[in-house]
Amino acid sequence: MASIAGTNYGLMTVLVADVAGYSKLMSRNEIETSHRVEQAITLIQQLATDYGGTIKGVAGDGIVAIFNNVSNCVNFAIAMQQEFVNDTVWHTREEPIVFRIGINMGDVSEGKFGLQGHAINVASRLQTLAKPGGICISKAILQVSTKLAQVPLRSLGTPEMKNIAEPIEVFEIEPQGLAAEPSISTPAIVERFVDQQDVPDNSVAVLPLENLSGEPQNVHLCNGVTGDIISNLTRFNNLHVIAQQSSNLFENRETPMHEIGKKLGVRYISTGGFQRAGDQLRVQVQLLEADSGRSVWAEKFSGSISDVFAFQDEITAVIASCLSVKIDKAERQRQQRSAPSDLQAYGLILRGREVYKQPRRELNLHARRLFEQASSIDPNYAVSYTSISRTSNDAWRFNWADQPEQSLDDAIVKAETALRLDPDDARGHAALGNACLYKRLHDESLAAYERAIQFNPNDADILAEMGHSASVYGEPERAVGLIQRAMTLNPFYPDWYLWHLGEAYFDMTDYEEAIRTLNKMHDKTEAYRMLTASNALLDRMDDARRHASQILETHPEFTLKHWENVPPDRNPEPRERLIDGLKKAGLS
Repeated sequence: MASIAGTNYGLMTVLVADVAGYSKLMSRNEIETSHRVEQAITLIQQLATDYGGTIKGVAGDGIVAIFNNVSNCVNFAIAMQQEFVNDTVWHTREEPIVFRIGINMGDVSEGKFGLQGHAINVASRLQTLAKPGGICISKAILQVSTKLAQVPLRSLGTPEMKNIAEPIEVFEIEPQGLAAEPSISTPAIVERFVDQQDVPDNSVAVLPLENLSGEPQNVHLCNGVTGDIISNLTRFNNLHVIAQQSSNLFENRETPMHEIGKKLGVRYISTGGFQRAGDQLRVQVQLLEADSGRSVWAEKFSGSISDVFAFQDEITAVIASCLSVKIDKAERQRQQRSAPSDLQAYGLILRGREVYKQPRRELNLHARRLFEQASSIDPNYAVSYTSISRTSNDAWRFNWADQPEQSLDDAIVKAETALRLDPDDARGHAALGNACLYKRLHDESLAAYERAIQFNPNDADILAEMGHSASVYGEPERAVGLIQRAMTLNPFYPDWYLWHLGEAYFDMTDYEEAIRTLNKMHDKTEAYRMLTASNALLDRMDDARRHASQILETHPEFTLKHWENVPPDRNPEPRERLIDGLKKAGLS
């Protein structure tokens, strides 16, 4: 809403945020504090807009924002506090920048001297009651927000608030309730056992490093280190490496090793722990035979947080060596080139990846802000541009951008930028392949994926994406093989593997197999289009219409005009069949 003097906004949700201990921070290091607070508030301003809010005031150390939607405001506040919990991991030698937040609702107007209204005064007082890193809300907010049903709260009663006469019950979301919110639900561990005779000799699963420090803010770092070790190992042709998503399901260590080996289909399992005190790290890792539990190798690595990339490279090298895989000089140089020059950029990438896992407009924008901040801190960090490319591609694909074609062009530009900085980065080639695919540059897309699997032949996600590219290129049989290979490397695969596999069957006109495949998805949101069309083309109109209504429930912005241009098939015939099926089911 435009900011016009004399505007009456009516009932709004008001958020007031302020840096805790700002004066003390400034007295200790004015230049550094000013820079970090300015950087923090810039991020807050961007995120507020992404979550549907409007910043209405910025003081030196705080902001005032208004939202039309209560839950959007609460989501923003929680996301904001999580960002600064993550930020403290990368500033171990300095006092952290920590905000207090207060949220209230009521009538708000804007006059000559800014926002006015009792609701603003109450929000400001609530902010002073919050702990550093915490959020205080009024009872009115609790009664309206659906988000708060999932968040642990504690009543503070009706504390006295300066110049606020009426009693207002206040609720606190404590910092520890914000630090480690799961970003996405994980699939259930199904009863799946692989016959040991079918297990490749050089097969390994790297289980998540255990956060022995016990501090929630280190969870992202533990997951990031684990993920990078796995990514490094997928580069070797002679290794069969299980994807991180599947390995993560066994992070609690309660399942016996031999059962984990059978469920993941591996002969070896890497486990370890992660300890941190300030900027000092200790990582302990061991490689076990899955069947017997016998230790093949164990080692401890100690040093500062700046050594984390050296730890990753050394652990990768030893695991590969133990499994009789040679690492040449070029491979070592490739690993060293991919590391950022600034650890904060790495932290922003790790946090952005967590946020990006859920396909929602505001989270896509949120992740993009973090990736962009990483690129501004280290302009030569290729991974940040690869990540930005992915967010731009999704903004086009899900119709989240005001100028969709511009987003798709940006996806290609950012992927190309990443590859100029790191020509050997498999994920960069895959991002380019994905963007070219939706530009209908089919030859370029498949060629980019071919290059990607040259560098990371065991990256399950890249193989599954390449399957999608092969399918729309007109090679659905090859697509089925690639996706099934990806499923072997990532046995507890995400839904989108099934989605692409179902699409390949649809392209082969095997609608029955497409329906069977898509119905295995836990979240069928992205399957409803193909399920609608497949059932319609089989004349199962009751099922087709039911799925058509589910499309409109989950994607109310859906139009056939938009989706006529989304499927990137080189041969228009599969796309035409999809659209015909959707029309037959009554969609327009």
